[in-house]
Amino acid sequence: MTQIRTSNRAGATPLGVAAGFLGAFVVASLAIQLIRGAQPAAGTAMQAPARPAPVVAHQAALWDTLGKP
Repeated sequence: MTQIRTSNRAGATPLGVAAGFLGAFVVASLAIQLIRGAQPAAGTAMQAPARPAPVVAHQAALWDTLGKP
């Protein structure tokens, strides 16, 4: 009588391979964003910071732009 040996080791299924590539893509994208965010863009180091526009909190000022043609 011959015994057939089977392996219980889980192989690389297509779903597992796809999940691995997707995970690597997400991690690489986050790393690129982190690196780009840490380095200042070329030409912006010498410019003065722009002043923000003043905030108008009156309710009439908020609806004023809707009445303009």
